[in-house]
Amino acid sequence: MFKAMLRGLLAHKLRLLLSALAIILGTMFMSGAFIAGDTIAQGFTGLFSTINSDLDVQVTGKSEVGDQQSGVVTATVPQRVADAVGQVDGVAKATPQVASDGARVIGGNGKVIPTSGPPRLGVGWTGEDGLLELRDGTGPTQPNQVALSANLAEQAGKKVGDQVQVITLQPEKTFTVAGIFGYEGGRDSLAGEMTVAFTMPVAQELMLGKPGEYTSVDVKAASGVGDAELRDRIAAVVGPGYDVRTNKEATDAADDGIQPFITVLKTGLTVFALIALIVAIFLIFNTFSILVAQRTRELALYRSFGASKQQVLRSVLTESALLGLVAALVGLIVGCGVGWLGKKGLEAASNTNLPVSGIVVKPYVVIVTLLVGVLVTVVSALVPALRASRVPPIAAMRDAAVPDKPLRKLTIAGLIVLLVGVAFLVLRLTKVWKDPLWLILGGGALLVFIGVVMLAPVLSRPVTRALGAVFGTSVPARLGTRNTGRNPRRTALTAAALMIGVTLATAGGVFASSAKAGLTDVFTNDVKAQLIVQVDFAAGATAGFDPAMQKQIREIPGVSQAVAFRTDGARVGGQTAQVLSGDPVAAAEIFTLKAASGDIRPLAAGEIILDDATAKRLAATAGSTVDIVTARGGPKQEKVVATLEPSSAWSGPLLNEADAAGFTSPNAQAAYVQVASDDQVEPVRTQLESLFADNKEVTVVDQSQLLSTVTSVLDIVLVILNIMLGLAIVVALLGVVNTLLLSIYERTREIGMIRAIGLSRGSTARMITVESILISVFGALLGMVVGVGLGVAAVQIFGGDYLKLTIPWGYLIATLILAIVAGILAAVLPAIRAGRLNVLQAIAYE
Repeated sequence: MFKAMLRGLLAHKLRLLLSALAIILGTMFMSGAFIAGDTIAQGFTGLFSTINSDLDVQVTGKSEVGDQQSGVVTATVPQRVADAVGQVDGVAKATPQVASDGARVIGGNGKVIPTSGPPRLGVGWTGEDGLLELRDGTGPTQPNQVALSANLAEQAGKKVGDQVQVITLQPEKTFTVAGIFGYEGGRDSLAGEMTVAFTMPVAQELMLGKPGEYTSVDVKAASGVGDAELRDRIAAVVGPGYDVRTNKEATDAADDGIQPFITVLKTGLTVFALIALIVAIFLIFNTFSILVAQRTRELALYRSFGASKQQVLRSVLTESALLGLVAALVGLIVGCGVGWLGKKGLEAASNTNLPVSGIVVKPYVVIVTLLVGVLVTVVSALVPALRASRVPPIAAMRDAAVPDKPLRKLTIAGLIVLLVGVAFLVLRLTKVWKDPLWLILGGGALLVFIGVVMLAPVLSRPVTRALGAVFGTSVPARLGTRNTGRNPRRTALTAAALMIGVTLATAGGVFASSAKAGLTDVFTNDVKAQLIVQVDFAAGATAGFDPAMQKQIREIPGVSQAVAFRTDGARVGGQTAQVLSGDPVAAAEIFTLKAASGDIRPLAAGEIILDDATAKRLAATAGSTVDIVTARGGPKQEKVVATLEPSSAWSGPLLNEADAAGFTSPNAQAAYVQVASDDQVEPVRTQLESLFADNKEVTVVDQSQLLSTVTSVLDIVLVILNIMLGLAIVVALLGVVNTLLLSIYERTREIGMIRAIGLSRGSTARMITVESILISVFGALLGMVVGVGLGVAAVQIFGGDYLKLTIPWGYLIATLILAIVAGILAAVLPAIRAGRLNVLQAIAYE
């Protein structure tokens, strides 16, 4: 039986290759996701180890808010603590450091040099060490001097002696380049960062706004003193207000900060892999179902020669296991390439050069990839294998495959599953069942999808018959339509592969389009500002303009109201939140805000206005008090003077300007400008652009431009969904090709007969093309119907002003056209195969 199985497997190489491709795609993405994530993670771990290579213990400030809120170091170490650390027994050397994001250099084109991820660091010069090395000139010794990293010097086109303009917490200042530095190993940067080194006092003033403060103290231990022992000694001296970590702990803490990004990367690629694998299950199930049906006589002969049911079952399952193993191995090999491309893509996109050569392939990746490949294939082939084992020996005398079972039981079961799924969604829509949301929405969507897949066989005949009418009444069209409806289970399974991707893309398209429409309504109806002064997206957390410029904006002819905002992260009532500072009266006018309690009025020091969400979380009303901690300020109690009614255009508490002194940046990040009449918008815009002409990080946009920026995130979501759709179409295309090729083998004699009575090669090709298009369009239509239904349900369940139900008809039409094109492409190889059949040999084929 084993030899017979191997010969059977090798005899169907082309048929099984297409199924193997589906497994290869799935395991390729899965292994590639793990390899890319592990390689990038190890690269960053190596990077952080390199950065911390010259220290044994590190002392940093402990922030109540968390420096991650802005990307800028806010918790600092004062000089007295740095001095105390240097006096601890066992300390050989204590080096205070200043290093914070936000030093933006003006390039040769007069604009700020942008970054695609790595920070633009401003540091205090501490001289050369084992990691940093001067390449030209000297370190900065005067307040008007800086040294530039080689990476930054190249991008800015600067050399020693040149003038360079730098923006920090303070407006643009001019410095002389005293030196250019790099890093050991000839590197121009450690990870794509651009670094400006100032004298230490200048770095403290410009990067921290705190003379005499540092971001860390790097400590070298004396000979014979362990890292952990020294850490404990220092911690006892500095007290609980500071984080004291060993080299390993500091590296691990930095590594933990990058893990969310690694997780997102792995999750995204794994989702693609799961989609490909799920589609592959349908493809493999269909393939083995067809092969088993075609091999009825062969398998029955095995039984008549003495093979048991168990041997036949093992034979088919072994075939599937071998197919899965080989395909998974190929997928793993190709996945190594995907992982390498992922690493290189990240490095190119972020201008980063991770200190890791090649790729990292951990044992679990190999084990999981091979197991998944084999299990998916075996599970997919299990039902056909059981069916094969039950073929009685007498079937060897039959000339046809085992006929399909009636669809009645499958249809009833499908209806039940579909109705249960719909019930899940209806119970959530009517708020009868509210939680857990993931179970209700996810479980309901899954049951609806499974129910439709189970109903697909009974739907395939009437739907494909109706669609076939589009092709007319020619012989190829009628034959193609009838062939599609001949085996409804096969047609449904083949179409289901395409249905998966179309369902996901369509549901996501409905949700994203509804979100866009909702946001457009919010901006149109609730925001009265026609013009917005905003900081460029890549400018950095400390970029912006003087809030006092609000007065100059209001003085421009045609401006009826304007409000400038400063924003930052803070802890409000024990939870981190985004808070704002600005004129409450002007904000209420421009954003149509209304008070739920108290009055919206100018704020005095120690007063706060709470948005609806925060007020409900804290159960606060006018007259209540709340605790607030800003990035650079200690805990304060603020009196609530008003709480706001729910608003789609507003989010976050509003502070007095004096209380915002503890924000990371003293700058305003945006100003909303209301113009008296539409015909004055352009003149006012011109005046605003003139007012901010010297600020290289500020642009003036209108409402439509701001909306476009806000909704660009949704465009990214749509791109991801389209990639999913494309992946599903590629795998489904293989399924259609596979089904048609196998059906041609199955119908060899039939095709020979119709060719013998006059059907030309061209007509045969058209017949195959009609079949392919009908299967593809049927799958696309099912996916669109289910996707639209689930998308509508999701919009209604999540509700809110940010969602306005919108059906993306253009997107649906494009998807349908894509399905037709996919059907035409899928028909090429089967049509060629059918056209090349020798008529006489085909008629004699058994």
